[in-house]
Amino acid sequence: MNLRRLAQALGVVLVLAGAGALVWWFMGLPRDWRVGDRDPPNVLLIVVDTLRADHLGLYGYERPTSPQLDTLGQMSTVFDRAYSHSPWTMPSIASILTGVEPREHGIMVWADPLQQQLTTLAEEFQSHGYRTGAAISHYVLRPDYHFDQGFEVYNTAALDLGRAHETITSPHIYLLGQKLTLPKRPEPFFVMLHFFDPHAWYQPHPGFDFGSEDMDLYDGEIAYTDQHIGMLLDKMAQREQLRDTIVVVVADHGEAFRDHGHNQHTLTLYEELINIPLIIWVPGFEPRRMDQVVAETQLAPTLLALAGLPMPPQFQASPIPFDAHGFLPGDDTKVYAETYERVEKQAVVDGDWKLIHDRKRRRSELYDLSTDPSEETNLRLKQRDRYKDIRNDLREYAALPRAEAQTLEISDETQQALEALGYLSGDDGAGPVEPDPPEASVQSDPVFDPELEPE
Repeated sequence: MNLRRLAQALGVVLVLAGAGALVWWFMGLPRDWRVGDRDPPNVLLIVVDTLRADHLGLYGYERPTSPQLDTLGQMSTVFDRAYSHSPWTMPSIASILTGVEPREHGIMVWADPLQQQLTTLAEEFQSHGYRTGAAISHYVLRPDYHFDQGFEVYNTAALDLGRAHETITSPHIYLLGQKLTLPKRPEPFFVMLHFFDPHAWYQPHPGFDFGSEDMDLYDGEIAYTDQHIGMLLDKMAQREQLRDTIVVVVADHGEAFRDHGHNQHTLTLYEELINIPLIIWVPGFEPRRMDQVVAETQLAPTLLALAGLPMPPQFQASPIPFDAHGFLPGDDTKVYAETYERVEKQAVVDGDWKLIHDRKRRRSELYDLSTDPSEETNLRLKQRDRYKDIRNDLREYAALPRAEAQTLEISDETQQALEALGYLSGDDGAGPVEPDPPEASVQSDPVFDPELEPE
């Protein structure tokens, strides 16, 4: 297949009748497929921007926002405690594609592109004979930010049409690839689809009306995206391609609705932003629900392990354990998260415990997620010994060397796009960044301890 034909296939426009119903063939698929038994599997990575886990039915949400993903979850492995390393797109997707944490890829602000010396998951698959393609729908994933490394076809049609949060799904642009239409697969593929719809500003969609408030519109965006993911998987099922394709659905981060004083994302590290949905369908694996803590950096090594490919030294995170029948319970991964876009905050999830530290305000919050998943009761002073241990751990992590990304000169087009989304102006709906308090106020703050906090 030449590049022109592959590009045409990857940009195919699908208009399917009966979009609200998904023909699920999962139950009829044979259960004799085992990793390594057949040709290398295809891999489809679906990243939904700003998708909050607890707004999906499979994570307990009462509204019918995700019937297609709920069905997929019933036949797949669902991870209840998957975490992002950052509450905004660029560093999170960089971690997904490179398998390294933000301190290693260096992305801290909008002008930091992906370092080209880092190996991406697409490059790894490509080096082992995979055809690779992607469709993206966020301006900060444009080729000049280097997220296209390793992708043979990198479809930016959603951006070219001018409304990224609409055009990845409204025209039904899906990267299926011509391989999906052929009776035999001479080569496997790795494809990444990035859906922007749940990201602000939220748009209403006919047939997905939950109300007129921001959260209502947000839920409608989720339901709209869910429908089109279902259409894509339905088409693959009809072509009997799901039996040879690993499907991953994950978010880069979540969204806040004044849960802790802010709207949208970027500025905090609470659960509504970094506890992300993760669904993995592997043909032949038994459906399971997993409650161990996993990090988004584990996705890249896990997908390579499932495909039976060697692990590059860069992918230092451990693959999620599995055997021939499915994913296995394992030890919790200690997950570090951080954000430096207008704030300086770090967090660590250590089993059931979570510590959030605001470096600028010199404040810390400690939560027991097993009893307080909404992070309402700060145990920072009541659990002083535990706090010291976790805080020292976070300090050691923060002291590790940090990679420096080469600053990118943002184009006028990207500048306008980011300003339209409110990123550069600060008018992103997240709310104002809290000013640094006077020293006397800090000393009297109930979450501040001068004996434990750095000067």
